[in-house]
Amino acid sequence: MLRGGTEAVRVEKLARALGVTKGSFYWHFQDRDELLELLLREWESEVAEILSQAGRGDERKKVHRLVRLLERRVKLSEAGKAPSDAAIFAWASVDRAVARRVNKAEEERIELLKHFMGGRDRIELFYLVWLGFVARGQRVPESRKRFPEIAQLLLELLSEPRTKRRMQQRSRKPKASGELVLRHRAE
Repeated sequence: MLRGGTEAVRVEKLARALGVTKGSFYWHFQDRDELLELLLREWESEVAEILSQAGRGDERKKVHRLVRLLERRVKLSEAGKAPSDAAIFAWASVDRAVARRVNKAEEERIELLKHFMGGRDRIELFYLVWLGFVARGQRVPESRKRFPEIAQLLLELLSEPRTKRRMQQRSRKPKASGELVLRHRAE
């Protein structure tokens, strides 16, 4: 699915790649649609699982554990051993029902992250960085190798105490509807 979309998910192809019969596939799954549904459900539930693994403690430690878990998840996803955000987002771009579920799951992810890390602005920044990494990784696969470096920079930005204050100041509403207000604060 990561490399060829949902159209590439074919029972015969999967059975051949796994060295099993098509009958073996049907022993575990009613049909291809059930397999796709299970993949989507696994993706929908993974953030709650990741956050529970990140555990408790002060915010800085939790954020560090979260980014390290995401780093491992990227490797697992690339190997086909964990759900792929890139594959799910690509699927959502061509299937309205999946898009609705993905949109709902993203809102739930942001809410969970907000409770985990605090502050919607910081979470949205974190999530947008993640989405940018996922999208670029689809177009430029070699960029995935830089994830540890990108993760470290993200950790530094999110761990910086002043970041929280700056993000809160920037979250104030623009003066006029639709007006983009850019603020630069000299330090």
